Amino acid sequence: MHRHVGTPRQDAFSVVRDPLSGTVVAVVCDGVGSLPRSHEAAAFVVDRLPPLYLACRDWEKAVLTVNAELAAFARQTSANVPPEQQDEAGMATTVVATAVTPTKTGVHVDFVRSDDSTAWALSTAGTWSELAADLAAEGVVHTGSVRALPTEAPRLRLAQTALDGGALFVMTDGVDNPLRGAVEVRAELAGWWSAPPPIFDFGSQVGFARKGHLDDRTVVGFWLRPGEGEQP
Repeated sequence: MHRHVGTPRQDAFSVVRDPLSGTVVAVVCDGVGSLPRSHEAAAFVVDRLPPLYLACRDWEKAVLTVNAELAAFARQTSANVPPEQQDEAGMATTVVATAVTPTKTGVHVDFVRSDDSTAWALSTAGTWSELAADLAAEGVVHTGSVRALPTEAPRLRLAQTALDGGALFVMTDGVDNPLRGAVEVRAELAGWWSAPPPIFDFGSQVGFARKGHLDDRTVVGFWLRPGEGEQP
């Protein structure tokens, strides 16, 4: 839809590997469409969040830090815009991030999300399961509305799990919503993504046609190789 109307794509992502631990960090952001500079917020978070996490290995601490940094960036951006153009200065983004670390029995997954972006595991049997995530200790009850960054009180959901084989996909809701809502989408994607497809095929598969689902789409996939000492 953004291509069609000529407006900026508001998703962003980054993938960073720590050579010492083998941890791979993937961050996916979905800029809030009602604010015209949300693509800048998404790009800011995917750039800053991986090094913050790798420095402390604590998603809640890392996201709270990047939330404060993004708030300062948004204020600076707004200060540089004339008063009559303040409506054009708004920015915000949701975030989902995973840190995947190889272990002797598979991989350890450390996960965080804010609201509507999420991650799904695909088993070797072709079954999809959303990564379960608990509300952070200082969070509030989910009300159904999106609380994007920057915000005074980020609503974060955190999880840790172990996987041995299969695949893991970190995504924005442009893919999450049809995957969640349609059996045929789950079946088709499970068939396509049972093994790593060629990169250009993967891009076209993420862009599958689904009536009524015109949001930006971003997916980062991990295909996990079971066995001692293996890398994802």
